[in-house]
Order: sequence, then C-alpha cells, then structure tokens
Amino acid sequence: MSPEQVALVRDSVRAMGPRMDAVADEFYRRVFARDPSLRAMFAGDLVTQRRKFADELQAIVTAIPDIGAFLDRARLLGARHSGYGVRTGHYRQFRDLLLETFAAELGDAWTEELAVAWHRAYDMVAEAMMMGVPRSTGASFFTR
Repeated sequence: MSPEQVALVRDSVRAMGPRMDAVADEFYRRVFARDPSLRAMFAGDLVTQRRKFADELQAIVTAIPDIGAFLDRARLLGARHSGYGVRTGHYRQFRDLLLETFAAELGDAWTEELAVAWHRAYDMVAEAMMMGVPRSTGASFFTR
C-alpha cells in the first residue's frame, strides 16, 4: 500500500467513526443474510461484537504504517479468528461484504481510489491474519 492509500483508509475510518455502531450492524446484517450459518461464529452479544469490530478496525488501520506492530496485531487477530471457526474462504466473503458496507455508508465519498485502497488494505490484513493461523490448517488467502 502506498502512503496515500493508507491515508485514504485511515481518513475513511475516521469519517465513519461517529456511525461505526451502525456500520458494524449493517456489516453483520449483510454477513448473516448471505450465510445465516455464520451467526454461530458470533456466540456473544452483538452489541459487544460491534464494539470489538470498531476498536479492532481502528487499531489495525492505525498500526499499518508500523509494519512490526501491524504484523503482531494481525497475527494475533488471525489466531483468535481461527479459533472462532474462520476459514480461508470466509476472508474473501467478509472482504466483499465489508467493502459493500463501507461503500453504502460513505456514499459519494466512496471513490474508485478509495475502493482500491480498501481492497489492498483488507487483503494485506487478511494475509497477515492468516500468518497467525496454526500451520496445521494450511490456510492461505490466495488458495482455497
């Protein structure tokens, strides 16, 4: 990612900040509408999950410029998500739904340039997360 793309992603998270609970709600609504079986991965209260979503999104986006901190955080996040049942195919599905949600929330501010930046950011995060998955799963973002 270029520094300009990092700034675009960071600025868009800031722009959504005041409505992040609603953004998270819409994301989870889309996830469960697409695949109701995924609800089982979210055993806890969705109010708590929304907060975790907002906090982790902010933290991971903030960490991107510091590659060491970013990789450490993303690997731990990936290991936790593996324990929740997240598998390789879920990363692409979640990416598409997350970017759809952001596009709907940001409206005209969702430009092609921002879409490319978010796509790259998400793929970078997902690949780093899968580096934290135990090797026995054989997970890779680019293979199924």
